[in-house]
Amino acid sequence: MSGYLSFIRDKIMIDKDRKIPQVAILGLQGSGKSSVVSRLLYGTVTDAQPPQLTCFISITYGKSIVTIMEADEETSRESPYFLDILSEVDGVVFVLDAKTQRHVEASFEYIFSLLEKIPRKTAILFLVNKTDLTDSVPFPDVLQDPAFQVIMDDIDRSVSIYPVSVRTGENFYTAFDWVISRMTGRTPLREEVTPKRVIILQEGGVPAFDYTFDASVEEHDSTLLGGLISALNIMASTIFESDSVMDVVKLGGMKMVIRKMGGWSIVLFVDRDDAESKAQSLAEEILNAFIDEKERDPTKEMPKQKKYEILSKIPEIAILLDQQPSKEEDIV
Repeated sequence: MSGYLSFIRDKIMIDKDRKIPQVAILGLQGSGKSSVVSRLLYGTVTDAQPPQLTCFISITYGKSIVTIMEADEETSRESPYFLDILSEVDGVVFVLDAKTQRHVEASFEYIFSLLEKIPRKTAILFLVNKTDLTDSVPFPDVLQDPAFQVIMDDIDRSVSIYPVSVRTGENFYTAFDWVISRMTGRTPLREEVTPKRVIILQEGGVPAFDYTFDASVEEHDSTLLGGLISALNIMASTIFESDSVMDVVKLGGMKMVIRKMGGWSIVLFVDRDDAESKAQSLAEEILNAFIDEKERDPTKEMPKQKKYEILSKIPEIAILLDQQPSKEEDIV
């Protein structure tokens, strides 16, 4: 193992010279580190994903190349080679297991054992994983943990925290956009994504919201599309015995990026060659904004103007809407 870590240390120095950002994925055993790597590599997580001691690999995130390294608890705590590596990486992602309070406390104890070995210039992202589990520790409780409060009080560090489900992908890409932007010094989100149409579906595939950004896009019946996507997801979950849903479906010159949160689903149509991770982040933001507005008063049908305001919360979407006066006149 020491020989492999020595190789990784040398490789990281080469990557730094080539301006390739590096991020270390850390966490206790069973927290979901290997699943994070799998989702970054393949866009999905399988139940058969094997745990790994250490891995080192380059991935494509949007149109950027990023080096990711996963290390197990023993290696990160005890290897002097790994401490050299930790002092050189551009970002650190701590995966916290929110399954129980005991897991949360153990995760923070582990984090504190490494915190002083991480340079203050290094961006730190906390992924509070397994928030999709019914009995998981509520995210507000994690935020109030005294250990996390101490970390956040250190104003010299660049730190952020997100509740995620690595298994379903919920909030995952939004979180990683944060750390990638801090490591590279630029905003990776959406700059290579061209939204064509967005459809938000209720449980069972019933359309709740439909907006077309590109006038050249043929507006197929949203009810039929919703029913098709719902049926395919049910079929896939039955065959593979998984609660996951489809992530991306490519059709001709476009692809549908699909995300699910609670009883809602979103289908975002983008160009076929657009960055999938960024499109998934954008879909999550739109759906989160929609749910926030919808849950304010679920007994009322949302007026068209309110729907416009929801999409306008996303800066890049607001620009697209403002470029289409005919659509804006329809909804004002």
